[in-house]
Amino acid sequence: MDRALIFVTLGFALMFFIAREGSRLSKERIYEIMIGIYTFSCCFSRLFLPVIKGDGEPCGTFGTSLSIWPFYVLSLLLIWMIAHEKQWRIRRPNIWVFFIFLGYAAFTLLNPFNMARRQTLAEVVYLISFAIFLYMFCNCLPVKHVVRGIYMGLAATVVLHFILAIFYPVLGMESAIKLFDSEAAARSDDRVGAVATMGHPNVLGTYASYYFVFFAACFITAYKRRESALFAGLSFLVIVLSASRSALLAAIIALLGIVVFYVYRRYKLLSFQSALKGVIPLGILVALLLTGPLSFMFSDLDNLDEMTTSRLMHYYCGYEIFQDHPLVGVGMNAHLVYLGENSSAVIFEQVFDMTDLWQPEEFMFTNPIHNIWIILIVELGIIGFLPILGFVIWYIATFKRRTRQSQNRYYNIINITGLGIMLCLLVQGNSDWAPLTPQVLSLSLMFIALSLNSHYAAEVHPEFESVEAAKRRMKEELLEEEETITDQEPSLA
Repeated sequence: MDRALIFVTLGFALMFFIAREGSRLSKERIYEIMIGIYTFSCCFSRLFLPVIKGDGEPCGTFGTSLSIWPFYVLSLLLIWMIAHEKQWRIRRPNIWVFFIFLGYAAFTLLNPFNMARRQTLAEVVYLISFAIFLYMFCNCLPVKHVVRGIYMGLAATVVLHFILAIFYPVLGMESAIKLFDSEAAARSDDRVGAVATMGHPNVLGTYASYYFVFFAACFITAYKRRESALFAGLSFLVIVLSASRSALLAAIIALLGIVVFYVYRRYKLLSFQSALKGVIPLGILVALLLTGPLSFMFSDLDNLDEMTTSRLMHYYCGYEIFQDHPLVGVGMNAHLVYLGENSSAVIFEQVFDMTDLWQPEEFMFTNPIHNIWIILIVELGIIGFLPILGFVIWYIATFKRRTRQSQNRYYNIINITGLGIMLCLLVQGNSDWAPLTPQVLSLSLMFIALSLNSHYAAEVHPEFESVEAAKRRMKEELLEEEETITDQEPSLA
């Protein structure tokens, strides 16, 4: 029933998008609708088809099966576009990126300490196929249509998530939890959080923090400002209704980062003007929200203590794995299998014998470690983790440079969203595993990859040009016209 309802919902969205265009439907609009439907499809946690099922119970964020994901379908359309419209003339892929992916795949699959190569293969296949999809995506579609399509898809996502969040928990209709995911689970504690289409409140909160950042970026760049303000507000309410404290804090800090890095980008990062005009006013507003309307999320001290103890116990599990294999780790998507096989080495009593709160060991060995950075370092080891950490630092440090190099507001929306998502990862990744789920990765990796596309940054769209850039472009066009006329004049000879 859940997958059938998903396809019905996608079909309804497709008809709505086409009907809204009416007589304006053109090839470019069709491309935008195609991107919109794909983006909308990313929010359904059950929208995948296992083709080669693994043995045993699913373990880890990617499970054990090789599956067909929504981007596989769009990839077929992109191949058709490359063949018929591009005549196979596409940009050469970055050879270094190719070797990086190949190196990581070989590194983790050949790891002698990997006890779950089938699960590692599931994640490796997903990441490599998604990288190929993004390569074709960037070659086929200009940034203008990409942003418009993503806006369309995420707007539909926000509306659906908000309606489902109203059903549960606001109206208490528990049947809404399993509408789009028959295996969805609500929280077991006193905090009642929305699940919507994502299967778990933390995953919903994480996903909502990403599209909140996107609509905030659209508002800041004055792209559909009224609609963007509305969707950003609905996104924030979805985060609150998911009861994910880490997602809420991540979204707030990401917004602060966007203000400092983009809105006041002409000032130095630690300048007085940036603090006075950006950080301090927003900090006061956030403090008022957290101590006022949103204080209920942090008022249950017993729950906070329990969650803190659970995470510390999980971090201790990661520490034990890291001690065993610090350099190469235990393989991607394989740390839970390693914990289960070596559970006798994890002695909680010696470390947590002074605590009053306790989580069952079964919970520790069946749920991913609630920290994506610990997951990365225990699965990839120091050798695999340090390049990723270096990339994160480099990405944030070069944000202003990428912004200065582009006069394209569409690209700036993607660039700002990429920065916001990276800041969310830095904050929420320290206390949750949700950012590593396939559905959430499909959104975060897409924005980060597109923001690094120099061809998108170089594209020019007259409606979003600055005055200086428009004058410069018009002058260049006049010079080209004069040269063309001169070349066409018959010679006296």
